[in-house]
Amino acid sequence: MIGSRAEPGEGTSQGHIYRSGNRMRMEEPGGGAYFITDLNTGETYGIVEVGCIHDDHPYIRAIPFHIAGKMDATVTRASAGNETVEGHFCRVEDITVSSPMLANPQKMRLWEAEDLQGFPIRVEFVLPGGRGPVIRYKNVVLGPQDPTLFIHPKSCQPLPQGPAASPDREPPPAQ
Repeated sequence: MIGSRAEPGEGTSQGHIYRSGNRMRMEEPGGGAYFITDLNTGETYGIVEVGCIHDDHPYIRAIPFHIAGKMDATVTRASAGNETVEGHFCRVEDITVSSPMLANPQKMRLWEAEDLQGFPIRVEFVLPGGRGPVIRYKNVVLGPQDPTLFIHPKSCQPLPQGPAASPDREPPPAQ
């Protein structure tokens, strides 16, 4: 994964992601930390240098796979044509997620690679003022994952909550 919802424009931060059913593991560059998010509940466990942390929100790199989550959201899809991206023939879709929990509908454009069973190799967030963050995926491999990738400690420190708490908040980086 290159870029994230929190990085403006064409993101440059990179990290590996793995998905198995409703669980997603996101590894940070250098292997110093990883986060496991339950895509159904949004709960995240982070394994960082200082130990294990727990949060009730999805990790930022789980987006767009957890964009609707438990928000009682309505998702509308509209075809935006076809395009070839990095050698993959893609169906392009405009997605809008609306929810009473969102101040404004979340709009995205996805490039879904047909040779990768519709996996979105490019996601562009559309902001009210124009283009927003862009996420790209490379070296996508589909198939079963090692179940041990999704194991985390049973007991972790809760991530501090406060007035700045937000579903798009990224847990603190490993020191």
